[in-house]
Amino acid sequence: MSVSFDSNVDITVEIAFDSNPLDSSQTYTDVTAYLRSFETSRGRISALTQFQTGTATVVLDNRDNRFSPNQTTHYYDSSAGRTKIQPLKRLRIRATYSSTTYDIFNGFVESFPVQYAGQGYDASTKIRVVDAFKLFFNATLDGVGWRLGISKLGSTTRLTLTQAQELSSVRVKNILDSFGYSNQAISTGQLQVQTQPETDDLLTAIRKVEQAENGTFFIGANGDATFRDRNFRLTNTTTPSATFGQGGGELPYVDIMSAYDDSKIINTVQRTRTGGSTQVAIDSDSVERFGAHVLTESSTLNVSNADAASIAEQKVVANSIPQTTVESLSFAPQQNTGLWAKALGLDIGSFVEAKVTTPSSTVETYDLFIERIKHKVDARNKTWNWQIGLSPAETGAWILGVSKLGIDTNISYT
Repeated sequence: MSVSFDSNVDITVEIAFDSNPLDSSQTYTDVTAYLRSFETSRGRISALTQFQTGTATVVLDNRDNRFSPNQTTHYYDSSAGRTKIQPLKRLRIRATYSSTTYDIFNGFVESFPVQYAGQGYDASTKIRVVDAFKLFFNATLDGVGWRLGISKLGSTTRLTLTQAQELSSVRVKNILDSFGYSNQAISTGQLQVQTQPETDDLLTAIRKVEQAENGTFFIGANGDATFRDRNFRLTNTTTPSATFGQGGGELPYVDIMSAYDDSKIINTVQRTRTGGSTQVAIDSDSVERFGAHVLTESSTLNVSNADAASIAEQKVVANSIPQTTVESLSFAPQQNTGLWAKALGLDIGSFVEAKVTTPSSTVETYDLFIERIKHKVDARNKTWNWQIGLSPAETGAWILGVSKLGIDTNISYT
């Protein structure tokens, strides 16, 4: 059962008390009636950094002690003689707007801490939830520890990953399959990858593939392990999923913070694949204007020097000219019902447009990709804050008559 947040949106919070973490099908129990508030945070700081483990904090009313691990009345497995209040149970947060249900967060409970406030007159549990990155970090390619299928991993089986030179997306899928994580959204890669050390934890292993492809890897709002190839952002900039601004027909933001500095300049890349020679890409004009900003990458999984050189060139092309970054856009969705479908439906990697009206009445327009998403919701006081961080869209080419080369676009790589 969902609970009405306001006249437009219903919230549902569910915990899979009766399922194991990696079960392909989860049986959820609705706990929305006890929801007091939640906060979520997913994504990365910028396009030049790695995606971090997504987190959520969910505060539930615990005055009847139902979320306490030592109780035997609620969420208790009497046949096994143990509580169902256990770490790593899956939790998902959803919201329904205009008959469409959207995922906001899907992860695994780390703990059920209980707080007794008001000298025992109140009790709540502030659950911390993390996405699948934590599980991937805790297992190695040849590791032990999880129950998969009918055998207990670590007792009769081990993780098995049969490696060969293969497409980056195939490697990512094989790693996830070997672990038993079935929630996947994988786009077809463009580059081949070498074999890699089986002592790597799964997160490190996939990040090495991500680096070799120059793609992205993150956990979606629905829990999908999402891998996107090096060209995904170059080929998904046709129509913005939303236009934010203060003009007519635009979706209003509450606050905006932008940055324009040297911290995101890369004009020299030295990239060395395992078994290969160092490939160097340089934008001499950028070096002359801004000084050398060097990125060094070694022991990549690329299978040829040509692939390593192509990635080096792509990174220089995308980052040699400083561009305005919208570090955060904040919204109050209740102020404009048109915001709800975007606040609930947009995810990391969505292509959007922002039109910023300045005090001098000029309008600055930016094409952007969403890099991080935060929600802060008070279910009792009925407040909802939505915040996104964005990076400049990689148009990949000079659009004559539209964009100014050297200001907000770059010549495409080969």
